[in-house]
Parts: sequence; C-alpha cells; structure tokens
Amino acid sequence: MKNKEMPKKQQNTSLSKDERIVNRTNMRRKKNRRKRYIIRAVLGGTFLVTCLVVALLLFFNINKISVTGDAVYGSEEIIQASEIEMGDNLIFLSKSRLNKLITEKLPYVGSIKIKRRLPAHLEIQVTKTDAVFGIAQNGFYTLLDREGKVLETNVEYVGTDKALLTAGKVVSAVVGEKIVLENEKTFPRLKEVYDTCENVGLADITEINITDLNNIKVVYQGRITLELGKTDGDRLSKKLAFGKAAIDKQNVEDNQFRGTINLTVDKKGYLQEETTEPETELSTEPISSPATDEKVTEPTSSAA
Repeated sequence: MKNKEMPKKQQNTSLSKDERIVNRTNMRRKKNRRKRYIIRAVLGGTFLVTCLVVALLLFFNINKISVTGDAVYGSEEIIQASEIEMGDNLIFLSKSRLNKLITEKLPYVGSIKIKRRLPAHLEIQVTKTDAVFGIAQNGFYTLLDREGKVLETNVEYVGTDKALLTAGKVVSAVVGEKIVLENEKTFPRLKEVYDTCENVGLADITEINITDLNNIKVVYQGRITLELGKTDGDRLSKKLAFGKAAIDKQNVEDNQFRGTINLTVDKKGYLQEETTEPETELSTEPISSPATDEKVTEPTSSAA
C-alpha cells in the first residue's frame, strides 16, 4: 500500500522548534516581498499616469480653431457658441457638450464633428439642417426640421417648400430644442410618415394632419388629400405607394384636379372631386383593382 501524505499540520509537529522558526521567517519574507512588489507597481503606475496627465496638460493646448462644412453661420459665431478658448486642452474636450452648445445656440446647425489635429489644432465640421415643417402657434408659425428641432418661432409666412402640420397641442417650442407635443407619440409617427413619403417618391407634400393617429391625412400640392386610415405594420408604405400611383395617373388626366383619395380601405382607393355640393351627395369612384389583387401600385380609375 502507498503511504498517505501527512497533513501539513502533522508535518509541522514533526519539525524541530528551530525548523519551525525558520519556516515562519521564510513565509513572512515571501509575504513582505509580495507586498513590496504590489506597492512598487502601484507607485510606478501612479507615477506614469501623473506624467501622462501633466504631458497632456502642457503640450496639447489649443492654438488654432478652424470651422469647415456647411456655411450656415460665420466661423467666429460658431467658435463663440462653442465656448472654446485658445489655451483650452485639446484632449479633454467633451464632444457631446460642444455638440449641445452649438446646435442649441445656432439652431440651423444640425450636427457637428470634432477633429483633433494634434498637437494643438481643433477642427469643427458643421452639418446644417433645414426647415421642413411649419406648425401654427399663437397666430404665427413655428419652423421645425425633420427631427422636430425648433428652428424659428413667430414666423408670419411658411412658404410652399414646407409641410404645414396639424398635430395637436404644442406644450413647448424652444428654439434649439425639440418641440414637445401633448401626445408624445405624434412626432415620431409624423417623421415616419414623412420619411415614407420620400421613400415611395411622393414629393410636394404641403400639409400633414396627424391629430388622429388612426386616420392620418397627407396633402399633395395643396389640392389632393390622401386619407390613409389605419397604417400599422406595412400598411403605411403600401398606402402611400398606392396614393402616389393614383396621383400620377390623375395628373396625366387632369393636373389641376382638386379633391380626395380615400385609402382607408386596404387595397382600394376612392376618388372624390372637390365640389360645393353637400358631402352626402358626392359620388365616389373606385380607383383600385379588387381587394384580392396584391398589386397596389397600379390603380385604375374612370373619369371623375
């Protein structure tokens, strides 16, 4: 049989007193050496970090600032908005803080990029934003970009290149900040509608009524209203593509037509010409193939 190894405790009892003293002394020395290594490593690391920080503070101070990109505002105006001064440290600049300062103070700046050109040159790359929407407020208009950022307030005239919004109560409209509407779901839905119009090639949108999220209305060239009805899932894209095809066909027949295309029923559309007669007496004509037909981009219609 193999002899079992004796536990350390039993081995220690078999040692002489002098041997036990030597063992304990050696163990203490090993522990002390490990402690010294750790202390030296910590002190060495701290020294290196301190040297690095001092070097960064001494050798990377800004002595040149340049502005590139879209010429929305003058270079001096952008630099002033950034609150950067000559001598500020290039490495420790906060990009998010600079972006917030500049885009809020200068609303037509959409975003910025910060380029550090070592050792001491800061470049600010500017991308502009444009007014896309106008929303009525207190007898004037508030201009918004496509992300909902307020660009101007108290504007008397919007222009035909922007879409007028009917979007419910405005809670807050501060220049440089995003507009706050009573229904927080309204603007994200509005952006989805506008982006989808662009994706299907439906241009010249002059009005969007999004007060009822279950029946959004889009106006083309101020004369043709698309009533969308429910637009959950992929319905929005299909209905807007269907509406564009119907508008294109109607423009061939009569490019001055004014009226409504009702798209509230899936895969169908009804053309209703604008008239002074009571609405109940208006006739509607289907401009789509039967509901079982999956092709929604090629509607057919009879003359109105």
